[in-house]
Amino acid sequence: MSDPALALQNAIEAALRDDATLQALFGGTVRLYTLTATLDDRGEARFPHIVIGQDQVIGDDTVCGEASEVSVTVHAYARESRPSETRAKCKAIAGAIRAALTRKLTLVGHVMDDWTFESARHLTDPDGLTAHAVLDFTYLTSADA
Repeated sequence: MSDPALALQNAIEAALRDDATLQALFGGTVRLYTLTATLDDRGEARFPHIVIGQDQVIGDDTVCGEASEVSVTVHAYARESRPSETRAKCKAIAGAIRAALTRKLTLVGHVMDDWTFESARHLTDPDGLTAHAVLDFTYLTSADA
């Protein structure tokens, strides 16, 4: 069986890139990365952006087949000219991420059986300029028969 976390990562990337609300918030193309954002020549990332972060797979096999519980963390970052705009932009992006990812996603090699939005935390990064949202989701998957 292939790794359900990889199948889910690919489905999440597609859902976020294709989401019209996110595209509008980004003014076109959604800047989406895995692990960390791409930095420019000055060592800074373009804002806003989304990073698909950590995930964890817990086996949930039964006598009927292979199944997994996959926890995924998605990070949103925003930095605008005013702090109040920064926080509002990040929360709007977080809301759009939640809407895009709390539905049945199409996985390759797996079937999504259930999905849950767990939590969102809204933070200020140590630079004092960047709003950061941390969203946690849990997906139950089974092997595609």
